[in-house]
Order: sequence, then structure tokens, then C-alpha cells
Amino acid sequence: MAVAGKPSFNCGSAHRPVERAICASPDLADLDRQIDVLNSKLVRAASAENPRAAHELQRQQADFIAQRNAAFGRPGYDLQKALRERLDHLLAIER
Repeated sequence: MAVAGKPSFNCGSAHRPVERAICASPDLADLDRQIDVLNSKLVRAASAENPRAAHELQRQQADFIAQRNAAFGRPGYDLQKALRERLDHLLAIER
């Protein structure tokens, strides 16, 4: 895979601690990229038939990222678990 170990964003412009953590871990970077690819695919598919559903998917992704950014570094927060749960949620929608 040409993008293995690379996240969906440019690590050169990563300023948030959570972004730097994702860039530092190939496993987290892969999860981030998978989430981005699948979310984009779902939004594109929904856009043609149901623009409201597409907008809702975009909102949910933005909310996830905002929550991820806010929670990272807090006691008990598991970034890998959060990313896996988001990916599982998107996979369930895809089915």
C-alpha cells in the first residue's frame, strides 16, 4: 500500500498533540487514513441520493475529530480505541 503508515493529513503541518501522535505511529496513521477514505466514500455515495444524509455524515466526522482533539491527553482516553470505534461505526454504515 503506497500510503501505509501515513495519515489523511500532512504531518508537516501537524500542530495539535493528537495529530503529532497519529503521525508518530504507523498504526494510528493507518487507522486515520482508513477512516478518512471510508468516510469520503460514504459521503460521495450519499450525496447523489440524499444530500441531507451526506451532510449528516460530514457533521458526524467533524464532531468525531473535534471530540478526538479535545479528549486526547486526558486520563483514560485511548486514541487507538477511539479510532477503531469510529472505523467500526463507518464500516457498519457501509454494510
